[in-house]
Amino acid sequence: MVMIRSVLPVLSAVAFLFPVCAQEAPGRIDLSDPNLVVVEASVIPIPLEIFSSLDKLGTQDWSKQVGEREIRLDANRSRTAMLFGLTVSDGFIAVQAQDKEAVRRVGREVLRLASSLGVASSVEQHANAIVNGAGQGDWPVVRKELDKTRQTVLNKMSELRDDELVALVSLGGWLGGTQALASVLKQNYSVEGSDLLNQPDLVKQLKMDFITLPARAKRGKVFGQITQTLEHLESLMRADASGAISQGKVIEISLSTKNLVDAIYEI
Repeated sequence: MVMIRSVLPVLSAVAFLFPVCAQEAPGRIDLSDPNLVVVEASVIPIPLEIFSSLDKLGTQDWSKQVGEREIRLDANRSRTAMLFGLTVSDGFIAVQAQDKEAVRRVGREVLRLASSLGVASSVEQHANAIVNGAGQGDWPVVRKELDKTRQTVLNKMSELRDDELVALVSLGGWLGGTQALASVLKQNYSVEGSDLLNQPDLVKQLKMDFITLPARAKRGKVFGQITQTLEHLESLMRADASGAISQGKVIEISLSTKNLVDAIYEI
């Protein structure tokens, strides 16, 4: 069984509920932080960790980040796992935009993806709660159910000893959140906002976790692109002497993450 190392901040349950006030929101994820605990077969604290920090960006037009992609499934469960992570991340973006129809669509898609992964029965209740919550505009409930859906799938896959899929769901969630964040910063750059992308240690850990996955979990042309993209992002997500990620680097991060997301959606 492959064991995946990752990090979980020691935060209260309230701190994970989104949104939180700016002074409570974590900034960048620092793997040298003594308040981080390394655990086995756990999950990267994404997408909530990314989206819980968005107050730093001020008011943004998140509707521009809401897209409607056709999810075409194939027999590659690794790709499906990444699509699941991306879709949950899309759900958080749709909540930011308060787009009811987009959230309903996410609720239906997470159930379809969970079914393809063989864990639909575990998330059906959460998926229905997402759809119903969106219909009522109850965004706090939707956020909680999105995270419960993600966590339930990860727990179920761990029980089934599908640890490589756990890593790929987490990677997909991080990728989707990072793409949206970089896209927003590209359109409305700020030095303070750029600090949210200052994640070289996290990207290095993601890359090492991905590299150590068994070959069977990385079949398909897109998986070669993942390693290359993470290597590129590791260099881009490193602050300069002033402590900022430059606007030029933000544009490159946005392009690199978008290209990889597009490749994952393609068959």
